Amino acid sequence: MKRAPAGDDEPLEGDIGPAAGAGAPAAPGPAPAPPVSEAAEAAQALRRFDAEREERRRATNAVAGRIAVALAALFLVFLTYDSTATAVRAHSRGDAWIYPPAVVGGACAAGLVALLTWGWRRRRLGM
Repeated sequence: MKRAPAGDDEPLEGDIGPAAGAGAPAAPGPAPAPPVSEAAEAAQALRRFDAEREERRRATNAVAGRIAVALAALFLVFLTYDSTATAVRAHSRGDAWIYPPAVVGGACAAGLVALLTWGWRRRRLGM
């Protein structure tokens, strides 16, 4: 077998071993650190993007909260109306009208008043 001279350590295609990396460019290691100004700009851009994302998240949550409060208020209005109508019908037939329907209607009305008061105070305080 013929040995190659010491200066001919060029790897062949598909060659493996210690001489394979001799002619190849350096292995990719950690990238050089960007200049300080670029790093500062990147950090500032990242903070700005985070602030914008947080602002969008807060706006989305505010809209979702308003929708949830409106749906809860509508649900309580319906339950109050239904309980009142049931209590009136039960009273006209001579059935028990205070305990099941009137109490449920009163609880729903109290919940509705509490929900509307809470919403009014939040709006007034600017929360």
